[in-house]
Amino acid sequence: MSFSDKRFPYGPFVPHHVPLDYLQDYYSLHQIEHLLVLNTTVEDVSRISDGTGQDRWQLTLRQYNHAEGLDEWRQEIFDAVIIANGQHSIPYVKGLEEYMERYPDSVSHSKSYRTPDPFKNKKVLIVGNSLSGRDVAGDLVKVARLPVYVSRRHRTIWDAPESDEGIEWKPVIVEFISETGQILFEDGSYLSGIDHIIYCTGYKPSFPFWNTNANGQELYDYSKSKLNGSYLHTFFKNFPTLGIIGLGKILAFRSYEYQAIALARVFAGRNAIDLPSQEEWEASWENYTRTNGMEFHEVSIEDGELLRWYTQLSNIAGLPLCGKGRVPPAFTDEAIWQLRNVKRY
Repeated sequence: MSFSDKRFPYGPFVPHHVPLDYLQDYYSLHQIEHLLVLNTTVEDVSRISDGTGQDRWQLTLRQYNHAEGLDEWRQEIFDAVIIANGQHSIPYVKGLEEYMERYPDSVSHSKSYRTPDPFKNKKVLIVGNSLSGRDVAGDLVKVARLPVYVSRRHRTIWDAPESDEGIEWKPVIVEFISETGQILFEDGSYLSGIDHIIYCTGYKPSFPFWNTNANGQELYDYSKSKLNGSYLHTFFKNFPTLGIIGLGKILAFRSYEYQAIALARVFAGRNAIDLPSQEEWEASWENYTRTNGMEFHEVSIEDGELLRWYTQLSNIAGLPLCGKGRVPPAFTDEAIWQLRNVKRY
């Protein structure tokens, strides 16, 4: 789903090649190309003190010089940093070491998926039924041996009461039997002779630039799959001039917009309200997600939490003063209908 001030062509949910052109056009729309630095890697982010009690950030940057054929290094100081490096870094595949040793070419992750051709006439099991799982399954029914099996933990908002033609749903996997190649499911059923298993189970984020020694703590707790000391998946309790955008199971682009507006207001000192108790929010949200079997950085539209989250961010941002800044967009009934009827697109 696009930013509010420029819609995607051809509807709210589009093929993967459209967002690339969309983002390039978006920079031109707002005339901010001069702020974009490409071919540059952030190697280190360290908090420093400027002597006034205000934290600043020293970034170590590496940029490739094509003319000289070498890397050029430099450091720059910033008043605030927003981390927006994406979350599709490390494919998440767990507990398959022994199975993969015996069947080394049978397991892959959707990150490496490009075309259905290698799976022609093959018996395929897809693990996960979120967006990538749906896309891959829909692609494979054209060439793979039918049915294409999809192991899912629960029904999503885009699942119909019955599976699509050529697809058979299976419950959660409980065991891979490496000796026989059988795959057992929690309902007692099993599959044999699977040629390929494609994991569409998401990713773990990566922050290789974060300097733990300089910053005094880890940014992310991988044992709990959550940011340390975060508030509203956007702010940090111990780092008032640090923000993050786009982490977790949230609605792409539109969620980023609400987060960006709130962060910009806070960093500019023009937020409408102060940030509430961050410790209280973190404890409450952790209890809520644990009770409902959700990941910590997952915001669901089903129970109204997505709209509540947008409202909280909008309340922090408030309306722009003197025409400076962006108005938090309305999350309309039309947008909610589009989400609930995503299969129509």
